Amino acid sequence: MSRRIDSIVKDLSGDPSVVGLIIYRVDGTPVFVRINDEMKVLQHMYFLESQIKSVLGYIFTQNLNEISIKVEDIKILLLPITRTLVMSILFFPTAEYRLEMEAKRLINTLKPILVNEV
Repeated sequence: MSRRIDSIVKDLSGDPSVVGLIIYRVDGTPVFVRINDEMKVLQHMYFLESQIKSVLGYIFTQNLNEISIKVEDIKILLLPITRTLVMSILFFPTAEYRLEMEAKRLINTLKPILVNEV
């Protein structure tokens, strides 16, 4: 399953402005991680870990399509994939619109694959 997800997210996560891509379960447990800049992601992981459960809960209770958070020089985009999975993209905001469009395309590709897995 991980290889299949990796092949789907390869283009987006390989973008030079993307620092990392993480798929979380709604309880905050990462189920897939692809990191391009370890130091940048580690700096923001503490923030993500402390906030992810409440942010994910908010996404699902409010039925939101996305939440974006800017922390220092990194933007974090959280997009629900299924009722229990959320994709988090950490990126430099220079290519924001293009990345958001690509991320939404990925969600549509991942949804049928992951809906039956969890």
